[in-house]
Amino acid sequence: MWYDKTHVKVFDPKQWYDLVDNEYKKYWSWLDSFCKIEFGRFLKRNDCDINILDLWAGDGRLRKYLSKLKYDKYFVCDISKKLLSKHPGKVQKFVFNLEDEFPFESDAFDLATSFFVIEHLYNLENFLNETYRVLKVWWKLVIWYFLQRREFVRKLDWIKFKIKMYKHKIDDIKNIAQDCFFDVETIPVFEKLELIGYIIVCEKN
Repeated sequence: MWYDKTHVKVFDPKQWYDLVDNEYKKYWSWLDSFCKIEFGRFLKRNDCDINILDLWAGDGRLRKYLSKLKYDKYFVCDISKKLLSKHPGKVQKFVFNLEDEFPFESDAFDLATSFFVIEHLYNLENFLNETYRVLKVWWKLVIWYFLQRREFVRKLDWIKFKIKMYKHKIDDIKNIAQDCFFDVETIPVFEKLELIGYIIVCEKN
């Protein structure tokens, strides 16, 4: 991938992920370089047998981090059925748009994760309201938000394209989450002294 100012097609995320379902793993090392994270730090001490909801789980990149937790059930969701089919292991898979109603009961999950996702969502209010609904009280949604200042241009065979993105301001994200009744902590992430994104921790109270 590279940056390019020339006119290229803009695909929605489902189109993009359906196109690269067999090649997405090539991006793992690049994505991992931004978000090495120990999810245990966001859990209560000695918690085990938790239910995890991996929102926009794709082909399972976060699995190596989440598998370190003692969980009872692990649910994975994505907009792309083709990409989700690559997710390893026996997990419960759900295909739906995160801007729609979630197909889960209320108060069902202890931890929800959402990495490199919200920049592709327009309706953050619905996403955060639904995540709040399905989380148990005092439990958390952990978001990684990457400050991508320019869209990457990607090439697959002869096609050059970008993925549709929304450049949400961090204060707007925080305000929307608080309006959805979350307690919010924003943790800035730096690379070589440059701010590259935030880990946003939303706790249901």
